[in-house]
Amino acid sequence: MLRVDPFEFYASLTIDLIVVVLLAFVLFYRRHRDRDMAIAIASINITLWALTGALASYTLSLGVGFALFAVISVIRLRSSTASWVSMAYLMVGLGSGLIIGLTGFSIVEKMEYAGFMVLVMAIVDSKYFLRRDQDDSKLSITLDGTDIEPNSLKQRVEALLNVNTVDIKVRSVTLTPLATKVDVTYRKSGAPGEVNAKANAKG
Repeated sequence: MLRVDPFEFYASLTIDLIVVVLLAFVLFYRRHRDRDMAIAIASINITLWALTGALASYTLSLGVGFALFAVISVIRLRSSTASWVSMAYLMVGLGSGLIIGLTGFSIVEKMEYAGFMVLVMAIVDSKYFLRRDQDDSKLSITLDGTDIEPNSLKQRVEALLNVNTVDIKVRSVTLTPLATKVDVTYRKSGAPGEVNAKANAKG
């Protein structure tokens, strides 16, 4: 096991934290207001930093790193319905399990790495860190037809759900059958009602 210079370790951590704060929160979140993705960017970045630092302390082949990324990619592809926040928690779980399982680290070092990742996840996923707009809700719906013109989509979704839409993103378009799946961020305009998470609107 290779020993890591403490100054280089903390300098690397500081640089990475500055980068991830600028990327995930100053740039991405302020522009796109996507809390889940901002959390995923931050937590996955920190987890990869910790994994890279831990694995770099060993004389392991480069193939080990590629194998790890391959496993993560397969999990993501097989979990298309999972949210980015769920995948971020999974990533932290995989990373901490790998580091704790490595031989050669002291118990204190394992606790530092794993505890740091869990702490970052607890902070970025806290309701006090990036607060959700309590008036906005999100759901996915499937519309009949393939008309993806923004104004037309807005009118159809608002008529279907009786809501004021904040944002509509097209996720996929299928030709058999003719259908368009969209993610809707909306603000309720009337009395709260139960909305079907998957509805069909005639186009």
